[in-house]
Parts: sequence; C-alpha cells; structure tokens
Amino acid sequence: MHPPGEKLYSYAEITASAARQISSYMQAARRTSGIESRARREIAYGIYMGWRSLVEAYPDQPLYRADDARLEALLLV
Repeated sequence: MHPPGEKLYSYAEITASAARQISSYMQAARRTSGIESRARREIAYGIYMGWRSLVEAYPDQPLYRADDARLEALLLV
C-alpha cells in the first residue's frame, strides 16, 4: 500500500524515462571529449543500471529482456 497522493509509475513510464535520459546523456557525451564525455557516459550507464534494479522482477520477462537489450544498445551508440 502506498501513501495517498503518492504517484506510482508504470513499467512503461519508467522505461521510457530511462531511454530518454540515456539517449540525452549519450548524445551529450558524443558532443564532448575527455573527462566530460566519460562522465556523461557513466551517468548514462548509471541510469541504465538504476532502471534494471527497479524493473528486473517485472513479470513480463520477454518484454523486460527486449527493453534491457534496447536500453543497453543506447549505451553503445
């Protein structure tokens, strides 16, 4: 049970938010170099790992695995 007025987020909302944030930080990393680029890549990776820790027990495991692969791929571009 959650406190009244507390916002609950769906799997889809969490996943979409993580994808946007990872993409944003990776784009910023490509526009910079050196330590600044590396820091942005590490933030993107942290967002990815945070997403995994929040949703890894999601009941639709095929969807989770597909989203996991998609978000992980965002880290490579």
